[in-house]
Amino acid sequence: MHPIANRLIQAAVVFFGTSLLVFLAVFALPGDPLGSLAGDADLTDTVRKNLEERYHLDQPVLVQYGLYVWGLLQGDLGTTVTGEDVANIFANAWPITVQLALTAWIIELVAGIALGATAALRPGGIFDRIATSVTIVTLAVPTFVLAFFAQQVLGLQLGLFPVAGASAGWPVAFVLPAACIAALGIGPIARLTRTSVLQTINADFVRTARSRGITPQRLYVRHVMRNALVPVVTYLGLDLGALMGGAVLVEGIFNLPGVGRALFTAVNTQQGSVVVGIVTAGVFVVLVANVLVDLLHRILDPRISHV
Repeated sequence: MHPIANRLIQAAVVFFGTSLLVFLAVFALPGDPLGSLAGDADLTDTVRKNLEERYHLDQPVLVQYGLYVWGLLQGDLGTTVTGEDVANIFANAWPITVQLALTAWIIELVAGIALGATAALRPGGIFDRIATSVTIVTLAVPTFVLAFFAQQVLGLQLGLFPVAGASAGWPVAFVLPAACIAALGIGPIARLTRTSVLQTINADFVRTARSRGITPQRLYVRHVMRNALVPVVTYLGLDLGALMGGAVLVEGIFNLPGVGRALFTAVNTQQGSVVVGIVTAGVFVVLVANVLVDLLHRILDPRISHV
């Protein structure tokens, strides 16, 4: 079997296995979504029975999961007990979270690689020490603390960025919260890049290329950085899922109408279909990122024969 096909099959198994666990965990929790829908009023037995049949709540949980998967394969994400289409909730919430997470990912990528690659040029120098200090600070400060501080100082006091909402659009409304999310990942990426570059510089193939008279700029970009970025790309791919989780937290602080708000509302109103859909979509994003990372490995280092 072709390695790419094998990798896709593995991703499919992980996706459905994880979605099953999430589905079982959510719908095994105590609670009565139909009772929450009715509020203070009492549902008659006939109304409750009709609603249970409509949303398959009268079926065993494995049957409910099978119906949910069948709907997913047909592009149907289901409906809430209030009759709202989950796809509509996603259509409004996911673009905000995706924009925020990707903006943070780009900031993390550019800043982390730039710091690490520059620090590796002169190990032990002034810039190397400054970069090390910066990475330690970013690792030590929790994301929510940094978000509140940035919102207060850069947003309210200096007025450089919007402090809440997404009305200003991208990138104005997303730069500050995205930078707060990315700060936690800049340190590991910078350190990983620095270590990888220093190891690659001392490799035999680099010394051979240098002896052939290749210019330092071409040697550094084409030979050193290309090979040094392999572990960095792996980290960046795996970190995308963490950025999605961080986006949910920061969305609440900056009042962004993304997945975080939708998830919070769904948990409070016991809308299990929304919770499962959001988590399942997050799993899908992580799996796609991992497959793309494996493909990038083959591009950056042709010696890698597996996917």
